[in-house]
Amino acid sequence: MRGLTAATDPATRAVVGRLRDTARDAGVTAWVHATRLDGPPGAVGLADDAPVAVASLYKLPLAVAWADLVERGELDPGARVTLPARGRTPGPTGVAMLLDEVDLSGRDAVRLMLAVSDNACGDAVLALVGLDRAHRLLRELGLPGTLVRQGSAAETAAVVRDTAAATPAEALRLLADPDRVVETTQYDPAYASAATAAQLGVVLRVLWSRGGAAHEVVRDAMAHQAWRHRVGSGFPHDDVTLHGKTGTLGRLRHEAAVVRFPHEHPVAVVVLTRAARAERHLPRVDAAIGELARLAVGPLRMPAAGAGVGLLPR
Repeated sequence: MRGLTAATDPATRAVVGRLRDTARDAGVTAWVHATRLDGPPGAVGLADDAPVAVASLYKLPLAVAWADLVERGELDPGARVTLPARGRTPGPTGVAMLLDEVDLSGRDAVRLMLAVSDNACGDAVLALVGLDRAHRLLRELGLPGTLVRQGSAAETAAVVRDTAAATPAEALRLLADPDRVVETTQYDPAYASAATAAQLGVVLRVLWSRGGAAHEVVRDAMAHQAWRHRVGSGFPHDDVTLHGKTGTLGRLRHEAAVVRFPHEHPVAVVVLTRAARAERHLPRVDAAIGELARLAVGPLRMPAAGAGVGLLPR
């Protein structure tokens, strides 16, 4: 990779070494990419060109594709989307956890699929965009390897099939069983939605370069992400703005985010991890994601002339 990812100078090698040590100490394999979104070019990376199964992070490039289609006039952001009570994709948050039929706009479905990683809304937005159009748009962005292979319903069905479980809830319990090694095709980038950490950094760069109202909907939804226990834990300051999207499935714990300190250039950071342990709750891994992000962002911090305090610019 260009910039600091080449690790050719001693300072950069030291950062990469600290990233490796942090991942090893937390019991994870990590893929990390950070890049300054404006100002002088700069990047830091650890194995950032390796394809990784991204779990719910597929919703981030999908949201960019949705926003591009809205700005082209191919989708109406206010068009109504009906999510019936029966047959809806299950999940722990948002519409996916509700009991009754829900009617909402396409843009609100996008907001929920990003802010709380709502699986039902993710599938609804995928139906609006369509897999073929999503792939075409990603190819136009120079990201043919960022693959939205399927939505949350198909991912869940694959996990149920792979684990021979009776229900999605049982499948997730099996994946989290610390006494058994339970695998799924959804850990494999050859079968699951996949990207490299560097490609997801490009997705964030594209999103922050777009000036459309629909792209602002996406950025604002990321600002309202419900969780700060991963990347956010590395930046526990009230004046640091964070826009993020997590992805979680079994051993996989990810986040892609944009971090900005007051009066500094924004930095995109992507941390993808696969844990050695399988438990559903691994706070040490979540904290390590924050530390990996902090280490990667640190060398890229730079004052931005004339930058003010507040929400990130695009």
